[in-house]
Amino acid sequence: MNTAAKFGGLGTIIGLMLGYVPVQYDLYVALFIIACGAATAMIPPPHAGSKWVWAYQLMTTIGLNIGWAENRLKPGVSALRVSRDDKPAAKEAVQAQGIPVLNKKGKPEAAAH
Repeated sequence: MNTAAKFGGLGTIIGLMLGYVPVQYDLYVALFIIACGAATAMIPPPHAGSKWVWAYQLMTTIGLNIGWAENRLKPGVSALRVSRDDKPAAKEAVQAQGIPVLNKKGKPEAAAH
């Protein structure tokens, strides 16, 4: 599913849910969403086995960190930044060391030969 579809679907759900919030509380709900987004930008993710993983993921979802706004740091996963030109060589080098390269869904990719 592409990012635009995810964002559109989530936006629709949030819009429908906000329809049930009394008008006098709209500002507080908006501030809560903004606070969750800001907190996920400042708080590093917990390690994969932590009891706080579920809370961190809930906070990122409430903060609307999806698609391109999604945090690049996730619980239990690190990132290796390389230029686009070097990406195939970097993936091959990492896989050659027996380290799985994960796809966007956190599943190991098939080794490139």
